[in-house]
Amino acid sequence: MFFRYRRRSGPDPLVRVKLAMLILGAVLGLVGMRFDLPLLVSVAIGVVLVGFLLRFAPKAHSEADATEPSD
Repeated sequence: MFFRYRRRSGPDPLVRVKLAMLILGAVLGLVGMRFDLPLLVSVAIGVVLVGFLLRFAPKAHSEADATEPSD
């Protein structure tokens, strides 16, 4: 009902980058908390936010999508 026109476009090509950003941000955050380094914790938050913002990155359309009518 709410997502009537939403189609699955296949696998996300950026999923590995997003996962790497999450893991890197988590490790940096834990190290920053362990050694009491607020700057490192801030960097970790920034890395995780960049990974989150990649969610909204435009996805490349395949040739099959280009041939379909856009009703």
